[in-house]
Amino acid sequence: MRSTRHAGNLHQARIQEGQRVLEIGSGGPNAAMLAHLVGPTGTVVSVDIDKGVATRTRTGLELLGLTKSVEVVTADASEPLGRGVFDRIMVTVSPWSLPETWVEQLAPDGILVVPLQIAPGLRRIIGFRKKDGRLVTESTVPGGFVPLQGSGLFNPASALLTGPSGKPVAFKFPGSEVPERFGVSDDVLATDPIDAWSGVIYKNRTIWLDLLTYLLIQPGACAMEAEEPADRGSDMSFYPALVDGTSFAALHRRPASESTVEVGAIGKGPDATRLTKRLADTIAHYGARHRGAEPLFQWWPTGTDPGDVPPSVAVLPRPHGTLTIGWLGTGIG
Repeated sequence: MRSTRHAGNLHQARIQEGQRVLEIGSGGPNAAMLAHLVGPTGTVVSVDIDKGVATRTRTGLELLGLTKSVEVVTADASEPLGRGVFDRIMVTVSPWSLPETWVEQLAPDGILVVPLQIAPGLRRIIGFRKKDGRLVTESTVPGGFVPLQGSGLFNPASALLTGPSGKPVAFKFPGSEVPERFGVSDDVLATDPIDAWSGVIYKNRTIWLDLLTYLLIQPGACAMEAEEPADRGSDMSFYPALVDGTSFAALHRRPASESTVEVGAIGKGPDATRLTKRLADTIAHYGARHRGAEPLFQWWPTGTDPGDVPPSVAVLPRPHGTLTIGWLGTGIG
């Protein structure tokens, strides 16, 4: 499974013979595949913060006769490596932010493939092209890897509660602190739920990746992870949620036919009626205006400015820069 994922990421990177490639996060077959793709005139540098992982990678490359083709470095990849500029950078760990050194080490028009943490609970493997000092989406696929370690490690702020089932319920927020207004409690989780519906229909077993992305970047959004989904109000609930004070609304679904489901919201708390309607309306807006359109991810390193952006574009400040997410068109998919 992991080898298949690596192969897909290699396709995103569009590796060519003779290129210089940096791999961030060693330990798998990726370095060997990179060595074969760049050929004898290319260069591959593989870096990992874990000495044991780096040693294991060197051993594997030695068994394959590729020690002269790949340089393995033990270091924190968030810091400058002193190896010059690369045509391609492939990241096999999931960061919350993109360190300035990665952008600086990427050649103009180069490609960075990275399993970026878009929000708590959501990662997308994005192929960025470097244009005028910023990074612009060229491809995106589902998936992710283990979190980036070292100075780039990100642990989302969390509030841990206990649901009516006695199992844990965690609210995870896209920041370093739980919002000051957060007041959901075990008692709130024990109250009766309220639902609202959007009219948006999906076929069974459809991957809602773009919808999840849209919901998790809304103001007040978080990942509401429940070991027992019914603790959110229904066993048909899902983790994207809105929180305001002592109330929450989570993504919900119900059968619309034998082969389809309708997406909506379910919530609890004194303001659940308003929050569930807001979440259902947000889903309906997405369905009418953005469904079927590819999201555009752009990374603006510190020192670059996204300027004036339309209200529909999410602007997410992070360490080392700003992530913007917009949808290029409308349609049904």
